[in-house]
Amino acid sequence: MNIQPVSVRTETLFLLDRNVVAIIKTAVLSKEQPDDKKKAALEALRAIDLPQYSISPILSIIEGEKGREDDAHQKALCLKTEADAIGEFFKLANTDAAHLGGLKSLASEIFAGVKESQWDNRADFLGMAAPLVVQKVATEDRRHVEDKLVELAAATGLAANDAIVMLFLACLHGSNDARKVIKPAKPNPYNALSDLHVIPRVGLIRAVARQLPTPVNVLFRTLDEGLFGVLSKVDIVLSHLTDDGELKMQIRYKPELFPELALKDAIIMLQRLADITAAAVEGSR
Repeated sequence: MNIQPVSVRTETLFLLDRNVVAIIKTAVLSKEQPDDKKKAALEALRAIDLPQYSISPILSIIEGEKGREDDAHQKALCLKTEADAIGEFFKLANTDAAHLGGLKSLASEIFAGVKESQWDNRADFLGMAAPLVVQKVATEDRRHVEDKLVELAAATGLAANDAIVMLFLACLHGSNDARKVIKPAKPNPYNALSDLHVIPRVGLIRAVARQLPTPVNVLFRTLDEGLFGVLSKVDIVLSHLTDDGELKMQIRYKPELFPELALKDAIIMLQRLADITAAAVEGSR
């Protein structure tokens, strides 16, 4: 672990996506980056190698290197490779490489079992909903598809305004970024849901960071243009941990997430979904 001088506190924690960690792994092997985009990304990473920054590959490790679920052994190999690369690449910034390495067995067991509570519900929804948006839908047919997506959400045990539903609605209403994440023609549930669950995972880390004596800013770095485009139109308005350790998070979806909807229509749709969700919660009491 790169130890900071006592006088330098962490201002910002950078969480790295696996495509960013892949660039770092190439760099520490002294190999040439394959294209200009990755070369520019490498220089941007060197620019944050400063004592006031902390760097973590934890989200990349949770997702894994293979685009599928890892067992504990595979996760341990991934953890060692990525933590070592981060620790070697960053000379001035603080990293959690030593912490992760020292807790490799325990961390690997935990990370191999990471799966959000409604992961399976969202995977079911993804498979059932993908055919509805595999082709671009004519404007006059979109409200009907909206209603079908809400029905599928209820059938799979999800709220009408669940994040996966919002992602599909964004795709329906012209978001190429959402389409890149979903890949409806050939959906990969593990990859799509790993991208989607960046939101609560970052939210959880932000909630923990806010409880520090001096709060730390938390940012996520990715080279995935689709994921970046979606995340740039989603705000984590509030994230905090309850006394029981439960994450409470409020997410705001910007109207820009639905580029082919007029502002007024996007706001009306978002309110309609919130009302459906609230009615469902009230009805379950």
